[in-house]
Amino acid sequence: MTVQSKAITLQSPFASSLVRFLTVVLMVFVVSYPAVSEASSDKVRRPLDLPAGGGPDDEDEDESIPDMISFYGVDYEGDAFVWVLDVSLSMGGIGLIDTLRSEFTGAVSSLSRDTDFGAVAFSTNMRFLDLFCKEADSSRKSTAAAWIVSIEPGGVTCLAPAVVKGLEIVRKSPNQHRRVIVVGDGMPYCGTAGPSPSDVLSDISFNNYDRIPIDTVFVGLAPEGFEFFQQLASQNYGRAVVSQ
Repeated sequence: MTVQSKAITLQSPFASSLVRFLTVVLMVFVVSYPAVSEASSDKVRRPLDLPAGGGPDDEDEDESIPDMISFYGVDYEGDAFVWVLDVSLSMGGIGLIDTLRSEFTGAVSSLSRDTDFGAVAFSTNMRFLDLFCKEADSSRKSTAAAWIVSIEPGGVTCLAPAVVKGLEIVRKSPNQHRRVIVVGDGMPYCGTAGPSPSDVLSDISFNNYDRIPIDTVFVGLAPEGFEFFQQLASQNYGRAVVSQ
């Protein structure tokens, strides 16, 4: 009886220590388990959150998409356009001025409000839509249509000052995809004291220091006129087309 009692007494401290050890192990497991589970859950969720995180796709969406317009049957892309339009006396023949009015009005009417535009008409002197390159809202489009219809052909083809002024106007737009489109039917001529065609090209290229594309549309018949318009476009990062 005494021996059994001693045996029980000797085993009790061991059993108590074992219970405490198992309890500590269990507590450590319970405490650490939620942390491991949460971390694992984060690793699964994190890739799903990436699309809302402002990556390169967001930058692409913020960048405006330029307009695509049709002018004299050719497509032009941009978000700021300035037209430089020949209204000299020779543009009064063979319906040239009527076509010019129609093409200009149609191109302007197709612009979105995200695009800016302006216009300069030239002969001996210049006539401006205004001195700005501004948003293509409905009011400005209507003003442009009335403006071009009000101009009657007359005078000579003093081209260089108008193109330089067109460059100045298009720079007033904060948009990035800027273009100047020049329409004419012959060689530049500002009178006998005016610059030569080569001087005109040099003057325009010098003033186009920021390499704005200058596209040209030749609506005349003389080969030397088209050759000049080709040179004007090629020297200024644009393209030349002929419309007859």
